[in-house]
Amino acid sequence: TPVSPTRLEEAKQKAQELLDDLPDGSRVAVLDSAEPGGEWLLTVSQARDRIAALKPRPNSGPVTRALSQAYRLFNELEQEQDPGTDPLPRFLYIFSDRTPACWDAADVKNLRPPEQVNAAFVDVGIAEPQDLAVLDPEITAPVVGPGETLELRVTVQAVGTACDTVLTCQIDDEGDTDQRPIRLAAGQSEVVLLRRPVGKLSPGPHHVRIKLASSDPLPFNNECHAAFEIRAGRSVLVLTDQVRQADIWKAALEARGFRCVVKPIDEAHQLGPGEWLAEYAAVCLLSAAEPNAGLSREIWGKLREYVQRGGGLAVIPGGDELRRDAYNDEAAARLLPAEFVGIVEAKDRPVPWNEGESKHPLMAPFREWRRQADVDFHREAYQPRASRYWEVKPYPGEGEVVVRYADEPGRPALVERKVGQGRVLLFTVLLDRRHADWHNYWNESSFGLVLADKAVSYLAGDAAKANFTYRSGQPVTVVLPPAPFFPTYTLVGPGLSGAETSVRRPEGQNTVSITQAVMPGAFTLYDSKGTRVACFAVNVRPEESQLAPQVPPDQIESLLGAGSVLPVGRGGSLREALQGRWLQPWELFPWLMILLLLALAVENLLANKFYRKPAQP
Repeated sequence: TPVSPTRLEEAKQKAQELLDDLPDGSRVAVLDSAEPGGEWLLTVSQARDRIAALKPRPNSGPVTRALSQAYRLFNELEQEQDPGTDPLPRFLYIFSDRTPACWDAADVKNLRPPEQVNAAFVDVGIAEPQDLAVLDPEITAPVVGPGETLELRVTVQAVGTACDTVLTCQIDDEGDTDQRPIRLAAGQSEVVLLRRPVGKLSPGPHHVRIKLASSDPLPFNNECHAAFEIRAGRSVLVLTDQVRQADIWKAALEARGFRCVVKPIDEAHQLGPGEWLAEYAAVCLLSAAEPNAGLSREIWGKLREYVQRGGGLAVIPGGDELRRDAYNDEAAARLLPAEFVGIVEAKDRPVPWNEGESKHPLMAPFREWRRQADVDFHREAYQPRASRYWEVKPYPGEGEVVVRYADEPGRPALVERKVGQGRVLLFTVLLDRRHADWHNYWNESSFGLVLADKAVSYLAGDAAKANFTYRSGQPVTVVLPPAPFFPTYTLVGPGLSGAETSVRRPEGQNTVSITQAVMPGAFTLYDSKGTRVACFAVNVRPEESQLAPQVPPDQIESLLGAGSVLPVGRGGSLREALQGRWLQPWELFPWLMILLLLALAVENLLANKFYRKPAQP
């Protein structure tokens, strides 16, 4: 059967019919809900060209935002009018399909319609749309280590028709795809969890494409995209007084794919912060009794400069040998998130973490594991507990508590401070080989291994809130990998051409902002050497696929006036719908100097190809 005109095509056809009845001297503006601003056009002919050039775009907003632009134009025109002259007739035509995304009640509260404006909402929608869609992909942990499993959730919905198909999941351009059968009744939706091992994938950024095997006439929501990173093989520098005691911390990091270099703290003076930043993803200050002693007396200044320039620092205290004055002096206080108070003894009743109350992004995977109840250290018998720990006092306005102990005062267990472009994490327990009297993190569960991995990964840039999946219209911020940085990068993705492919990095920054990526699909950023440095994905907003129920006419008419909603439908006559709508007879329009403001609401990226004509005899 032939495909009917799309909703946009229907709106454009009826808008052109309106222009047919206007004299050449009429003032016309054509507004698109995907673009801010708008001005009066010079001729009716220009309005025809503007309407003909309109295309469905994924970053369209509700028609109510275009109304504020329309009212502005009317008010400006009224101020230009000569005093004492009769105002010209003014008309506002809004073309939309009355789906929920077209009308924002919050916008309406701030709208003040000008006086003597004749408004009509031309409803080109269909009462019973049919569509299958896969929407809103969400990756639990956008950054994973080698050997881990990627977890992805998507919503599959069936509007107006039943669904019996297959959902496929493909990473990059691999030949193999995971398949999941999907069966839904009309009006149902389902959140689907997809799990993919990433063991065979190389470290770096990757794309995911999720697609419905069946197709329908509304193709834009039959697939969606996501992005994630596998980060491994990065180097971590460990500075310590206890080189032999550091082997357990080193082994924990290397088990998670890091390359761990352990050096005596006295050798810290041999490297500058710039060299650290280029060579090491993170630095760990482990069990150092007095960091500023000996040849390393300038260590706090070097570490602070390293963090300011984007590095991550983990400070893991030693035991009784730690000199509090060395960690609480002025140089240390400019870097550390908290001062050391003393050691707390809790041997009779070891204290667990109170992680359930933490909202910090570092704790996101721990919260997810607790919800799933499928990790060993969330079982009562293996819960991590501390018998000895340092009491620390966060510096006001500087130190943020990541998680607390479940003791009566709620003492901090892990504290963070942001310094420049980097971060500092302060632990409160000893984590070298002498750990037995302090906690059970290493010997009763996988907690110590997981904590070391997640904390250092977080410092290296793998924040649990890292985001590589956006909605069309959202600003995209890409964190660049460590030095070397380049002045410009090349962006490859759908809808880009010419100058849009060039991305300039602001001087001194390790991030770039991208505004030109609005079309749905997968995007890749390359440096000047052709190396892939980042991936991200863009999807159409889920509300663009909410095709029913329609906005009640009375909500629209409360702003535009009684009887302003004109349900012309597919193939309906706008001329007939307008009969009796205006006080002026339609026949007199060609002899009037008429002002027409045409607001085309292309809010749903709707080529709306799901409407088909019945088969003809």
